[in-house]
Amino acid sequence: IAKIKAQMPAPTKEIIQAEEDAKKFKGGAEFLKSVFTARYTRGAQVDSRLSFVTGKGEVKKGKQIPADFKSKEELLAAAEQKTTGHFEVGDDSLGGFLVPEEFRREIYQIGLENAVVRPNGPTVIPMTTDSIKIPFIDDSTHASNVFGGCLSYWAGEAKQFTASAALFGQQELTPHKLIGLTYASDEIMADSFVALEALIKTQFGRTSGYYEDDAFLNGSGAGRPLGIKNGGCVQSVKRNTVTQIELEDLAEMQSYLLPGSWGSAVWVANPSIIPHLIQLGSGNAANASGRNLVFITTVQDKPVWQIFGRPVIFSEKMSQLGTAADLALYDMRYYIIGDRQPLTIDVSPHLKFDYGEIAWRYYLRVAGQPWPSSTLTLKAGTHVYAPFITLAADTS
Repeated sequence: IAKIKAQMPAPTKEIIQAEEDAKKFKGGAEFLKSVFTARYTRGAQVDSRLSFVTGKGEVKKGKQIPADFKSKEELLAAAEQKTTGHFEVGDDSLGGFLVPEEFRREIYQIGLENAVVRPNGPTVIPMTTDSIKIPFIDDSTHASNVFGGCLSYWAGEAKQFTASAALFGQQELTPHKLIGLTYASDEIMADSFVALEALIKTQFGRTSGYYEDDAFLNGSGAGRPLGIKNGGCVQSVKRNTVTQIELEDLAEMQSYLLPGSWGSAVWVANPSIIPHLIQLGSGNAANASGRNLVFITTVQDKPVWQIFGRPVIFSEKMSQLGTAADLALYDMRYYIIGDRQPLTIDVSPHLKFDYGEIAWRYYLRVAGQPWPSSTLTLKAGTHVYAPFITLAADTS
């Protein structure tokens, strides 16, 4: 046999590629059908291409895949055992089937369409453990040293050196669970898994992208990522007039932005401030007759907004006009995202059996928090600089 194998020609690139393609799902519809079959048959028919990721991040295949809950009562009973209303890390019941890369990319792309943070250059770190420590320089002032205690100086001949060292700190990234649920009628399931693929992509893409982005912007850090607005490196700027956006507010906010962020920061605003931005102008004349400082141009029939040359992104996730952070100036490079567990999907034919619906659930784990721990005072003066600037709610 060994001699026969040695005499056989080596497989061509085309044959190798065909063998690799045979190991992959042809599309999202085929993947979803395999997931449904595995759950509907209670594990009697499991596609060898399926990978199940447990709550601990362990990958299981074939007969190792844990069974689905048999009924709605069984699922609710398991949930009631947890005071938080969620399953704990490590429960296989909170795992799911790993979504193939191509299908997962399509879902993420839908989520990015209306996202603010991910599309604008945050620092993204892949996580392979449930916790990762990120070093940072504890740098709050340059009055007497730089980079948290590192000092260079001009020394005379035969003079004793003065030691200095940077003060490094550590931040711990801890992933949080984002879970979503949607239902598909028996009619959709009977019609086509292609139709189901479109439903899943839209529902999961939009909802996961929305809630993740909202946490990156506004999260408290308790059970979810710490949002930019609640970080320690945010500089709040007092507005001049209650429930107004004025040119002086914009100029003041720009003056607090780190000099190195001028070419990368973006303005983020609630749509309710649009009438105020449109009327902004310079000089002593009325705003409407002054020079328009919010440049609105048209590219492919779409308006493009800018303030002082930087893009403006409108999002309902920002506060309403007149409240804190209705307008902000953020350099997303200073926000860290830790991707712990990629998107997984699971299905239960039993949960809504009496309604004629199939329950589909997505699950992912992600961490997020601002990188710097504080604002920065430069060498000259007492003016504070930061990568994240927000407009305050009052004029006091």
